[in-house]
Amino acid sequence: MQLTEEQMKFVEANMATIGYMMANYKEFGEDALKVASDYFYELGKTIGKNTKQKMNITESDVNAVTKVVSAVLEQATGIVPEIKVEEDRAVFVNEGFCPVMEAVKLLNAPWDKVCHNYSLRWFEGVAAGVNPNVKMEVPETRIKGEKCCRHIFTVPK
Repeated sequence: MQLTEEQMKFVEANMATIGYMMANYKEFGEDALKVASDYFYELGKTIGKNTKQKMNITESDVNAVTKVVSAVLEQATGIVPEIKVEEDRAVFVNEGFCPVMEAVKLLNAPWDKVCHNYSLRWFEGVAAGVNPNVKMEVPETRIKGEKCCRHIFTVPK
């Protein structure tokens, strides 16, 4: 896939973070991934809270989670996923561009470790910044060779 100049900006923004995370992993092992995972979750949470406030969203329901997560995704990654809201669940599907996936390829980094400890934790944190009780599951992921990444956010009523 040939990346556009705009997409490459998002990829490059992730490369330094991934490189630093992998250098720490090489030096300190699994402990470094645990630290990174916690950090990216908290970073996402802060971004989610701040975005919710900037958007003047006072609710914490599934629609609020959907609005904030989709706004943050587009701004931070350029991704505009397919989204379906079903009662208390929001399903985000992305088959296209993923800046983390592209950065991992360029750096030849271990995709599963990067995704599980960086992007998924950040993504989960953004949603938790809107509603701390949200649960995220990822039943499909391109890490496992599937055609898309499907993130499901369930917001308890």
